[in-house]
Amino acid sequence: MRGEGRDEAANMVGAKPMLLWYVWIRLVDGAWHRLDDISKQLRLPNNAIEWAAKFLCDKGMAERGFEENEIRLHQGNAKFEDAVRALSSSTKPSK
Repeated sequence: MRGEGRDEAANMVGAKPMLLWYVWIRLVDGAWHRLDDISKQLRLPNNAIEWAAKFLCDKGMAERGFEENEIRLHQGNAKFEDAVRALSSSTKPSK
């Protein structure tokens, strides 16, 4: 049982969870944000920000605006921990 917790914690570190965190923090205010603005603020490539936005939208934690490059968090109970759990479950190898 002790090893299971360590494995789960190990899966939550790395580039993808950190990228999700950086984008998530920008969206927490609930306002609409342009992906290119987030990219400039974080000094990260557009494709990385687009991946994070798509992931959050696919998991139902964020929504796209009328314009293709707008995003905001869903008004609700979305938590960053849920995003990381969704990420770790989507990257686990099938047994």
